[in-house]
Amino acid sequence: MEIKSVTKDRLRRQFLQIRKNIPEEARRQAERQIAQRLFETELYQTAGRIYCYAAFREEAGTGEILTESLRQGKPTAVPRVMGKRKMEFFYLRSMEDLRPGTWSIPEPGPWCTQAPKPDETCLVIMPGAAFDREGNRLGYGGGYYDTYLADCPQCLRAALAFAAQCTDHIPADPHDIRPDIIITEKELIKCFQDFRETR
Repeated sequence: MEIKSVTKDRLRRQFLQIRKNIPEEARRQAERQIAQRLFETELYQTAGRIYCYAAFREEAGTGEILTESLRQGKPTAVPRVMGKRKMEFFYLRSMEDLRPGTWSIPEPGPWCTQAPKPDETCLVIMPGAAFDREGNRLGYGGGYYDTYLADCPQCLRAALAFAAQCTDHIPADPHDIRPDIIITEKELIKCFQDFRETR
């Protein structure tokens, strides 16, 4: 196994444990702050469609984001695993469309309509185990988002994370997909320039 792969695996375990150790009350408060900060961004406000993960286990929650996007009438899609390194997004009509899917992750039910590949009018909201300030993302090792977004360079991308998931450096490969912004409970990080916006 390559050294970079070993390093990624070690970092992934480390940051997943850090995330798991966040106290429940602090987690819920942070999730509200993350959602509110996202809603205030121009990327979210001008997005015609929202492609967003359904949070699982200790991931930064997305329930409020999905609910608000549906309330605003923004077409809102959630991923469903279709095979190895393959996923597709499907539109929700309501939160009731979510069912336990692959690995018990909430997924749209089989009656949901498949969404097209995201274009420049779409905001894709990504999860991850850890991030650095350049936007390098450490996922969960499955390569689903990297594969899905490889041919969608025009879409806008945001990542949600707790501040404890951000670090100085994440080893990256050329094919790794980076978010345009990372939103934590403490700040909004613009990844493609040395610029930080805090509120």
